[in-house]
Amino acid sequence: MQDDARKPQILATVGGAVDETRLTLSIHGDDLDPDEISRILGCAPSRSHRRGDPRSPRLPPWEKGAWLLTVECQAPIEPEHLLQSLLDRLPDDPAIWDSLRARYEARLDFGVFQGAWNRGFSLSPEILKRVAALGFGLGFDIYMDGEDYGEITE
Repeated sequence: MQDDARKPQILATVGGAVDETRLTLSIHGDDLDPDEISRILGCAPSRSHRRGDPRSPRLPPWEKGAWLLTVECQAPIEPEHLLQSLLDRLPDDPAIWDSLRARYEARLDFGVFQGAWNRGFSLSPEILKRVAALGFGLGFDIYMDGEDYGEITE
């Protein structure tokens, strides 16, 4: 008698939380003074530079100044909690942000890193209202580095 039953085989895992999230508030400008931005926002950056500061021996100096505040988390911490923690470190006065955006380019960008496909997250209306009140949109860079990536077919 031939056994036609096969053991189930997992081909891929789908769904779930993203593995790692990085969120950066970046402020860029030709005449940007990182110390001034730190004073205005009441916190220090993760990294910063002025226009003309050296990058490395093989690269030209920075063309613009930058003030960057980056926060990171890994699952099970959700990206919304990361966004909340970053916003809690900053002033919530729209006039401050209007003034900064009038002088500089300011952005909020997520880096989303996943080890498997079909992972995601959502942001609540409350946190989106808070971001919008400061005059920001949200950027997303999504990175996939999973072993099963090569097996995905359409």
